[in-house]
Amino acid sequence: MKKLAILSAVLLLIFPAAFGQQKRIKVIADQDSGGPTGTNFLSLLMLLRAPQIDLLGITTVSGDQWVEPATVFALWATEQTGRTDVPVIKGAQNPLLNTRREQELREAIYGSYIEWHGSFNPDAPKPSETWPPPGGYPKVKPKPGRAADFIIDTIRANPGEVVLYAAGPLTNVALAVRMDPAIVPLTKALYIMGGSSSGGPELNWWWDPEAASIVMREPWKEIIITPFEAGAQVWSSAQLMQRIVASGGPLSNHVKQLYLEAKPPEGTSTWSMMWDELTVASIIDPSVIKKSETMYLDVDTDHGPKYGHTVIWKPLPDIPTFFLPYSGPGNVDREKWLGHLAPPARLHPASVQMEVDAQKFENLFVELMSH
Repeated sequence: MKKLAILSAVLLLIFPAAFGQQKRIKVIADQDSGGPTGTNFLSLLMLLRAPQIDLLGITTVSGDQWVEPATVFALWATEQTGRTDVPVIKGAQNPLLNTRREQELREAIYGSYIEWHGSFNPDAPKPSETWPPPGGYPKVKPKPGRAADFIIDTIRANPGEVVLYAAGPLTNVALAVRMDPAIVPLTKALYIMGGSSSGGPELNWWWDPEAASIVMREPWKEIIITPFEAGAQVWSSAQLMQRIVASGGPLSNHVKQLYLEAKPPEGTSTWSMMWDELTVASIIDPSVIKKSETMYLDVDTDHGPKYGHTVIWKPLPDIPTFFLPYSGPGNVDREKWLGHLAPPARLHPASVQMEVDAQKFENLFVELMSH
């Protein structure tokens, strides 16, 4: 036994990289990576820095920003972290059906029901417009090809191993599964930042509702959702960023300059809910989520006043009880009720994050950003 223990210790000393590599989580990050600050960009920094993650590539999509500037900032993220080995592949510029003009006409009829419109903001830059990150445009260039093709090829090259992390509108993922539905059972898990646990609007699904509906109707092995409401439980702050600066790590100057010293333009704020960062943290350490619920989620695609809103079906613990005078003289037929209360056949169960361990999340965030 003693010789075996010594041999095991020697093997760990000789082959630490091999042992560590086996435990790394293979991830494709699909992001509307606005920058130079904010939830999109910070979540990419976390993925690029995390020793637990084998980041296979970053695919970009329009949402918070159009895909052209999103690609610029994704490339800049790889430079800021010294990870230019991670390919960045440009994806879809427009939603599958939704358009800015249709949204304007819809709001003229029904009124505006969401404050942040992302690339459909009234004062949003043109789709072709880009601007340099601090220090200038990145020198590294995007990998040729299309995001949907990269998603397909990468999942097929790593069957059963890839976590698909989607933190923007689901256009690229919808295109990929329409082009090659066989990637769905080959995907280890789908982590989505999007939707609402209370059935309201949320930008990623509201911006391209058809794409979100397509993706949610596919039979993924595992679907984990960080809804709008979960991300609202954790906020970035000067105090949180100061912990990273105090560490003296590789990103200390980056965080100090952009979050503690820079003054945001008028009408904007440096601090926001940490939606995407929470999704990344839950991939690395699921215990940052204290409570999840099983739900069946879809998206309203009727192009009416609730176009893009999340549609929710929750399994009931038992059949309902009704007031006697309205129920008739007989006993309740449980079998008929249970059949009636089955989930929609087109949908699949998702684990929806409901309650966050904010302190554990913040500690993990600081750790990843500090080392």
